[in-house]
Amino acid sequence: MRYERDLQVRLRERYRRLFKTDYQVYGREANYFRQYILGVPALRAIIDSISRDEPDLDADKWIAEQFTWQTYDWPESEVGRAKVAWRLIERIADGESDAMQVAHHSFSHESNLNASVREMTEKAVEPFIEYLEERLGSESEVLYLLERLKRRVEAFDQKELYARYEADTQHGEDIYDHYIRRFLFDEGIDNPFSQPRSASGEADIVSGLDSDDPLVEETKLYDGERYNVAYVAKGFNQAVQYAQDHGKTVGHLVVVNLSDRNLQLPTDEEPSIWPPRLHVSGVTIYMVVVRGKPLPSASRRGRQATKTVTRDELVRSADT
Repeated sequence: MRYERDLQVRLRERYRRLFKTDYQVYGREANYFRQYILGVPALRAIIDSISRDEPDLDADKWIAEQFTWQTYDWPESEVGRAKVAWRLIERIADGESDAMQVAHHSFSHESNLNASVREMTEKAVEPFIEYLEERLGSESEVLYLLERLKRRVEAFDQKELYARYEADTQHGEDIYDHYIRRFLFDEGIDNPFSQPRSASGEADIVSGLDSDDPLVEETKLYDGERYNVAYVAKGFNQAVQYAQDHGKTVGHLVVVNLSDRNLQLPTDEEPSIWPPRLHVSGVTIYMVVVRGKPLPSASRRGRQATKTVTRDELVRSADT
């Protein structure tokens, strides 16, 4: 999606500023860099997940033991390297470590101090930026598929699906769930038919769990009555739990709106950014609303009411 791509561009620009800064003010620029990352919810969520994914890795101890004279080493996993690199950025930003001294001690043979600090930035910070970019990129690919799903239903298959739903409301959610599975399979998602068990039950769709583009997805209906906000909140909570159970930091909630009203879900990002997403307990849940009930044309139905769901209504159960 455009937001994720734009964020990658801005992240790369922030790295460029850090790379070009003078060694005398490197700590200040590192602090600006840290503040930027922590100020963007999507990036902050990735940072939070790094610590959760590597709880046994003591980054300070690693730096003390592995960043030795004229040499350095990283943990075996990329997320471990990201954790150590982020801790190094924090130490420099806080003044706990001096960038020039760290660079000269472990990363560079350069006698020019600015060149030495830039070499450290290239070796330590750039892989961290690439890790963030890759995470954002994989999430963007899944969102592209879910956007296509939304458009496919609303433009081509809405009436047929709704007719099948009305003919068998008892199994209505299964009808939409099966449709989503088939769509994702046709779009190249590996094995969207699997429902692996987890500590919290079965996610509607869990696929590619060992790939760079995982998909944990929960489908819920909304009609304002039987399938109400509390039912949608149940699906949100399940998506959070399934992602945590499978060690993932991203989940997706597809809500099929069968009511006469628009459904507006909360977001932790700017309201203009699609789709809305919430960052909860180290997991980002992207929420896609699909119009499942055919409605008269805009000229015939007049002004349409909107049901606005608050963050508290969805998140309360996920945080407890």
